[in-house]
Amino acid sequence: MRTQIISDAPAGLADYAEKMAGLFENGIPAVIRGGRRLFELQEVFDWIRIVHTREREKMSRRKIRALKTVWGAAPPEPSDHAAADPGRPAELYRGGAVLLDAAPYLPTPAHRDFDHWIEETSAELGDGFGMQAPGIECASWAALQRLQVLLGPTLRGTGPRSYRYNAFLGSYRKTPFGYHLDPHHEAVFQYVVHGSRRVRFWDGLSLTDDDADWVEDSNDRVAPPLEAKAAFDLEPGDLVFWPGTYVHGFEMDGRSLALSMVIDRTSPRNRADIVAGLEILTSGGRAALPPIDGSAQVARADTLTFPAFHRIGYERYDDELIVGVCGRTFEWPDRVSIGSAIRLIEVLNCKHEMRERISAARIVEQCADEHLPAEEVWGTLGMLKAFGFLRC
Repeated sequence: MRTQIISDAPAGLADYAEKMAGLFENGIPAVIRGGRRLFELQEVFDWIRIVHTREREKMSRRKIRALKTVWGAAPPEPSDHAAADPGRPAELYRGGAVLLDAAPYLPTPAHRDFDHWIEETSAELGDGFGMQAPGIECASWAALQRLQVLLGPTLRGTGPRSYRYNAFLGSYRKTPFGYHLDPHHEAVFQYVVHGSRRVRFWDGLSLTDDDADWVEDSNDRVAPPLEAKAAFDLEPGDLVFWPGTYVHGFEMDGRSLALSMVIDRTSPRNRADIVAGLEILTSGGRAALPPIDGSAQVARADTLTFPAFHRIGYERYDDELIVGVCGRTFEWPDRVSIGSAIRLIEVLNCKHEMRERISAARIVEQCADEHLPAEEVWGTLGMLKAFGFLRC
């Protein structure tokens, strides 16, 4: 399996972000090292303290108030928009098990720094505990905006997605939930803020049902029978990438803190809204549409013109690419060639915007690649002619 370590130091955040997008496009686990510091230990620890507080409202109080409000026994209380809301609570792990109530062990302003919190918590829980703190981008606008800069180029490729920081910290020695798979993740970029760690990866798409015995085996009862497809030794300042299709697990050397930048696979919008929006966008509103010409084809000698008034539209939705053409939509049939399809669409949109006449053979020569063979480009051009976007 191809793996890579990129050690030519990115010059700044924007350069770092473009390299991250390149890793996502390449689609295999990889490491960027030697770049500028992206996050400091104290600032990430401060974000966690701001967002995941011990004083966060208890679920029982919320249930009691909701019950009284529904039955008219108490007026609804106004929302407190001043409090940071990560969407999910922090979780603490010890010995492969999750603590039911993490609140007594969350860091507070009384903890001077990360080491002070580790020492106090170790005195209560013993050594070998870990914490996951999601959603800490809501600590401040600066925290959120840095995440948006770093993930921006990748999100241009995925389309709108939910994304967040997940901080993993503590004195634990291994990932508490074992070697595991996160199929709801599109991509993860984890930055090592403090401590050394080793990560292993297995391609989840190549595993079988027999591998269920060792995947997510938090008790270490079954050792992986397969050699890892990739493994990296990581130090502070390293950034490791993996797609959500990979089983992975970490081994830590002493106290550690890592900050994951996670892009979810699921779009925050529903599919029906995306389809309706593309249909309206690519027809400029609503109108009765002519029938699709099922016999339309594009020949090698044809010169293409662009009678359509609006560009081709497209949106990523989960694992799909939904394409809008002249008020209609269709789903791109092959996930592997989605990136190539987007490049073809952008070339055609550019020609459309300039109202150019262009050789069909030239378009095929320019856009065909290993994922989108020439015959499929010809077929796509024929479909776009059938939908009314092209004319020969």
